[in-house]
Amino acid sequence: MLAYREKNNLIHKIHPFTALSFILTVFLLSLLFSHPVYLLALFCAVGLVIGAAGIVPQWKGYLKFTLSMMVILMMVNALFVHNGATVLLRGPRLPVLGQTQITLEALAYGAGMGIRLLVIISVFCFYTYAVHPDKVLKLFSRWGRQSVLAITLATRLFPLITQDFKRITEIQRCRGVKLTSGSWWEKIKNFVPIMSVLLLSCLERSWQMAESMQARGYGSGPRTSYHRDLWRPRDWLILAGLGLGLGTGLWAVLAGWSAYAYYPRLGKIDLASIKLAGVLMITLALPALLSWGWKKWPLFRSKI
Repeated sequence: MLAYREKNNLIHKIHPFTALSFILTVFLLSLLFSHPVYLLALFCAVGLVIGAAGIVPQWKGYLKFTLSMMVILMMVNALFVHNGATVLLRGPRLPVLGQTQITLEALAYGAGMGIRLLVIISVFCFYTYAVHPDKVLKLFSRWGRQSVLAITLATRLFPLITQDFKRITEIQRCRGVKLTSGSWWEKIKNFVPIMSVLLLSCLERSWQMAESMQARGYGSGPRTSYHRDLWRPRDWLILAGLGLGLGTGLWAVLAGWSAYAYYPRLGKIDLASIKLAGVLMITLALPALLSWGWKKWPLFRSKI
């Protein structure tokens, strides 16, 4: 697998259904919330869980890309949306845009939507680097065995094809083949042997995989499982925290506390919203708290 790497921490050892439940809960709440305080609470919760999973170096690349998108979103919204009572800068009149002006409310709205984008991309980063793809597909194998097999083969073969392409390219460079210089026709001619060797390697690997599946009796009887993902107390604790966090978020949505008025003036942020956002962050960050106790106390590790 190209991205996922198994790590010795609690986040990588929880049940895949628990990890998917965390991802779906945060993703759903990020779509329902527009209040910046609640979105920041979701972002902090996801950041704590990502830190507990030990994938912060990978997360930094996602953050750099998302922060650049956030700045672009704020600039575009400030230039094209002239609503808002607090004018920060008034520019000349342009043919298409009309009277250009930048308001505080437009910038704040772009920042709020940028925080939502941060939460969503961080959740997908967590799924990519902290959730085993084969275990996720195994959850749905009972409902679609053939489709799950096709997805599993595709997700496993694509990284291998990428590695084979790099290996063959390095061999061709060692033989003196110039792949980046010359005309476009010469580049195509130099890449043709690489593609032919790559195709031959893929055919040989598919043949070996088919023989392995036949030797293991695939399709000859009921499906067996060599490894089972067991439910442990940590999974029930995390699911309970997620249920409490989801209930708190839905309560805030139904009560109208999750909405926020950006226009015509920025709404006030009361203390009750901050307290409820803190409760939401703690319940969703429960996997990170359990991971901290899992590392610190061996007795606690044996209990969960």
